[in-house]
Amino acid sequence: MPRIRIAAVAAMLALALTVALPAEAAKYRYGNYSGGGGESGLTVSLEGGLVNVRNGDNVYATSETLQIFGGGVNSVVALTPASEDDASAKLGLTYQWASGNQLKLSFWNYSTETAAAGNGPLGGRLYYAIGPPIDLGGGSFAGVSGNPGYYDLTTETDASAIDIAFAREHEIADDFRMEWSAGLRYASFEESTSGFYDDDLFGGSGFGDNRYAAAKTTEGEMLGLRLAARGSYFFTSSFSASAGIGVSFADGEIDAFSRLTPTGLVNSGTQPTSLATVFDDGRSGRTFDVESRLTWHSSSDRFRLWLGWSQQEWSGIASDLLRNFPATARPLESRDSVVFSGYTLGGSYRF
Repeated sequence: MPRIRIAAVAAMLALALTVALPAEAAKYRYGNYSGGGGESGLTVSLEGGLVNVRNGDNVYATSETLQIFGGGVNSVVALTPASEDDASAKLGLTYQWASGNQLKLSFWNYSTETAAAGNGPLGGRLYYAIGPPIDLGGGSFAGVSGNPGYYDLTTETDASAIDIAFAREHEIADDFRMEWSAGLRYASFEESTSGFYDDDLFGGSGFGDNRYAAAKTTEGEMLGLRLAARGSYFFTSSFSASAGIGVSFADGEIDAFSRLTPTGLVNSGTQPTSLATVFDDGRSGRTFDVESRLTWHSSSDRFRLWLGWSQQEWSGIASDLLRNFPATARPLESRDSVVFSGYTLGGSYRF
């Protein structure tokens, strides 16, 4: 997907030049601005957080327990790995001119890994969810389910966003400020799952005979317009509470594949590999984010520290396009978006 990255860099450089040149000249046009102003300079900010990826719906397999007798219970359970908090980081650079106009650049990154393994139920079946079933001809498929079966899979998720924007802050009242910004966002999302399924349970007499290496990767990249606003209320000159909202509308592409490969002692020499791919460069999507902060300001307001909470919903770019293949025994719900949310701690210094 290099062309999306090249387009993102070119568009952000063009926006930076468009904003910087008029803003530099604006220092000499006095009296044309209704708010903001102040000292010019560069502000550097760094923010870290414990973030959780939500609504991923990464179903590894579906467990079905059968009790075919009066009073018995047939149960179906989707097996999904537990998602835990993991570290994220955000670096921000803001240059403000004496006019009060600002040029903002930020980079956010998040990575996490989840894993799960287990046997299917005794007397039941384990239906596989990763990889297209292997068509053996004549309406027969392999790699569909185990009896009772076993799975061992790991998912890695990586997401990053680069924002560049023109911004301006207005003092609405002595204790309330409002900031708005308009610019561009480049977003990248990658989710990779790998591991294996086995038709027998772990430790069973046939464990390892009919095994399948499973893999699936989804990569999305998008670039588009982003609009944001933030309000800040000052309890005192040293403490403020703020909340912000932002939305971006983007176009880009998704590149994905899903594969199931026989690797067992018996099936590796008798069954073919199944592979499904999709490349769609006509995708569109959006990101929607909200955040809140409690901030301490130094006496000169050069130094700030804050504690916050944020949530981002990425839709379109995180669509899982490789689900529910022909002969899939237990169809899965579709997934078009994921959410990143968690608590953050950050600080900034103005030079």
